[in-house]
Amino acid sequence: MNFPELITIGSNTLDIIIDIDDILRFELFDKEIIKKYTAIEYSRKLNVKNVRFVPGGSGANIAANCSMLGLKSAYIGVMGNDFSAEICLTDLKKRGVDLSQVIQTDKDTTALSIILKTPWGKDRSILAYKGANNLLKPSDVNEELFNNIKAFAWTSLTTEDACKAIEKSITLTKNKGGIVFAAPSMSIIKNAPNWAKVLISNSDVVSMNLEEAQEFTGESKKTLMIKDFLDMGIKLISITDGPNGSIISDGKIIINSGVYSAGKVEDTTGAGDAFLAGILISRLNNFSLEKTSKMATAMSFLESKEIGVREGLPNSVQELETFVNNNTIKQVISEII
Repeated sequence: MNFPELITIGSNTLDIIIDIDDILRFELFDKEIIKKYTAIEYSRKLNVKNVRFVPGGSGANIAANCSMLGLKSAYIGVMGNDFSAEICLTDLKKRGVDLSQVIQTDKDTTALSIILKTPWGKDRSILAYKGANNLLKPSDVNEELFNNIKAFAWTSLTTEDACKAIEKSITLTKNKGGIVFAAPSMSIIKNAPNWAKVLISNSDVVSMNLEEAQEFTGESKKTLMIKDFLDMGIKLISITDGPNGSIISDGKIIINSGVYSAGKVEDTTGAGDAFLAGILISRLNNFSLEKTSKMATAMSFLESKEIGVREGLPNSVQELETFVNNNTIKQVISEII
């Protein structure tokens, strides 16, 4: 067996990206919070500008992104026997991801996401169906695969068996001295909150966006969110906030980073996965926290410059470092007292 250095578990999805202008938008104000909504008028047929079929899913994205950067990566998961799986698996294979542990079944269809791109900015609304991804169970995790493990990354699955499979993989990784990376989405935080707490607290590095961190911690200030995660035993926590940049801490210092402005942002789908991939590669290379933040921000930015996920990304760590060295972002570094 060709043992991977990185193993990921999480969604492996066909993204259907729909460009649409003929759609409503409204905002609700709740004290200091503004919530924005995309709406379809009831019983109305809307015209779509463009449709693209793009392989995605956070677990698959992280494996693909890291494989492109030279890390031997494998994805463990369940998919359907359908055209969606064929598109997704073909793309992962092209990017060098080990697919020997992928199970295909007729019990459900491959996971699917409908991504609505509107004229009001680069953020998007997503309708996500986990499908066959959630059929993963602990017995599907091959212990031998972890013999050479350096890193394990998990993203949101929500069934009991799937969460147990992630828990088993975390244990196997730690037993081999590997690092556990977590990118939990709102789906596990809201739909399986108990499992979210268990899996996050057993991870070494956690990365999520501001909305997810708020939901998980119940805090409104980023510094208090950071404290909650560090108190759980997390060794490194990052919270991304779209165009407002990110905050990252290892318990000793906190770094607030802005974003790169070396071109136009086209599509933020998959930006969070690219950010985690940047952290993962940086941690394995023992980069400083300052450089880690720059590398992760660069990955996220480069991914957002092109439509779809896994596009526009570098093909080596050296290429990523060159971008970081040739472009600047604002960073504010504070010590934790």
